[in-house]
Amino acid sequence: MTATTLSLSLTDEERDLVQEVLEERHRTLLLEIAHTDHHHFRTVLRKKAELLESVLSRLMVHA
Repeated sequence: MTATTLSLSLTDEERDLVQEVLEERHRTLLLEIAHTDHHHFRTVLRKKAELLESVLSRLMVHA
């Protein structure tokens, strides 16, 4: 996978909203993972959750 750098300027209010939306999606993914029996689908959901965690951690560093 090739990494692409993206620079985005947000107000504090916008950053807070983006963080809130990403955290809500992360919680939803964790619930989906817990209720999924299909191994492949669970793996896909876990990868998405890990990506969200990575983005959230970088977003919080710049808070």
